[in-house]
This record gives sequence, structure tokens and C-alpha cells, in this order.
Amino acid sequence: MTQFDKQKLTEVILYILNKTKGLDYYHVFKIIYFANIAHLAKYGFSMVSDEFCALPDGPVPSILYNCIKDDVHCDKELKNMLDETVAKGTDDAYYMLEAKRDADLDYLSKADIEALDQSIEENRNLPYGELRAKSHGEEWSRAYNQQGRKVMDIVGMAKDGMASEDMIEYIKENLAVEAALA
Repeated sequence: MTQFDKQKLTEVILYILNKTKGLDYYHVFKIIYFANIAHLAKYGFSMVSDEFCALPDGPVPSILYNCIKDDVHCDKELKNMLDETVAKGTDDAYYMLEAKRDADLDYLSKADIEALDQSIEENRNLPYGELRAKSHGEEWSRAYNQQGRKVMDIVGMAKDGMASEDMIEYIKENLAVEAALA
């Protein structure tokens, strides 16, 4: 993940927290996930660069998840960015997040904001059980039931986001080009 990708992810979180006046990280992760798959289905590329993994309670952006959970192997640079900009709850409310500043909208496109606004509207008030069930799509199921790391596939997420067949082909072509250039 590049410096820009980390800053953009930080701004995405701040945008969500500013719009919601604070939220638990479970809802933040799911809002990002649903915004990302909608963006992927509509525009053919992810809104955020984080890898999504299928955990028992649904998809999570794995690098962000490790930073929020204070994992010893987390990306230190991203964790520092988050520590400077996002306040975590304490004691019984450890899972709550609040923004320490406004999001820098220079890092977010109109398409990003559109996808985030839609996802915030649809998901911010869903009870845990409904949000969990909603996030357990076909790609989550495929990834969750595989051996090893449970990384979700971009094409599968696009399909879960209702991407057209033409968009699926476009995404596959772009992934092939990226792989050839890597």
C-alpha cells in the first residue's frame, strides 16, 4: 500500500466518521466494504487499496483491521496516521471511533463520495445481525471456506456488487495487465 493509499484510506474513515458523528469499527468496516463493491461494480476499480478478508462476522479491510485492533504486525505508518486522526473509545466502548478532524476531500473523488454516501445511508443504522447477514455474499462464502488466508477476490466482490458482465470482463482485463506489469 502506497503512502497515498494509506492517506486515502484514512480520509475515507474520517469521511464516514464525520458523516455519522462517530461509529463502531464493525459498521465502519462494512460501510467501506459496501462502498468499495459498489464503486468496483460501477467503475471497474476499487475505491480503497486494502485487501478484504472473509472473517466469521463478514468482510474486513485487512490492513485497516490490523491497525484498528492494534495487531503487532500492523502497518506502522497507517497506524500512526490513524492514531493522529481517529479517537478510539475506552473501556466498555473500545470499539467506538470518532474523527479528530474533518476529512481532506482532496483525497476523495466524486465517485468515492457517492459510493460512501450511499453505503452510509444504507448501513449505518442496520443492527449487527442484519449487517452481518447482508455482508455474507457469495464471494465472502467462497473466501471463508478456502484453506489458508481468506482473501476475497476482486472479481467475486464485483459480482456481489452486481457488476455487469462487460464490467466483469473489463476488471479481468485490468487485473491481467496489472499482473503482467508487476
